[in-house]
Amino acid sequence: MIAPHSVIRWSDALLLGVDFVDHDHQEAVETINRMAALAVDGKDLTAEMTAFRQHCQEHFAREEDMMARTGFFAIEPHSDEHHRVLAEADGIIAKLRAGESCLDYFTEALPQWFLEHRATMDFVTADFARERGWTSAA
Repeated sequence: MIAPHSVIRWSDALLLGVDFVDHDHQEAVETINRMAALAVDGKDLTAEMTAFRQHCQEHFAREEDMMARTGFFAIEPHSDEHHRVLAEADGIIAKLRAGESCLDYFTEALPQWFLEHRATMDFVTADFARERGWTSAA
């Protein structure tokens, strides 16, 4: 069963086969769904978005370390996308602090970005890392 106002349904189809990525992505989906529900209810999301930005920053750092250690061929565009997303998060936090709801961001833009990023950049990155022998203990 999917909770009311959920915008992403977690399933094994979202797994990429890299433990830390899958764990972080599952946490991200839970947080995105929670933030979407809060946004629909008109709640202040400043604290949640600030924590989510921190989660993303830590996840991106782990992912970029994996890319560097495996010699990933597209590390620059993938890292650039991470920087863009963190800057976008900073802008959303500023808007929330100014009293804007950012409802469309939480219910449409963020979930859409997550699913597209996971299906493209993260899919290729995880596949490459596994082909290069990346394991959970790496």
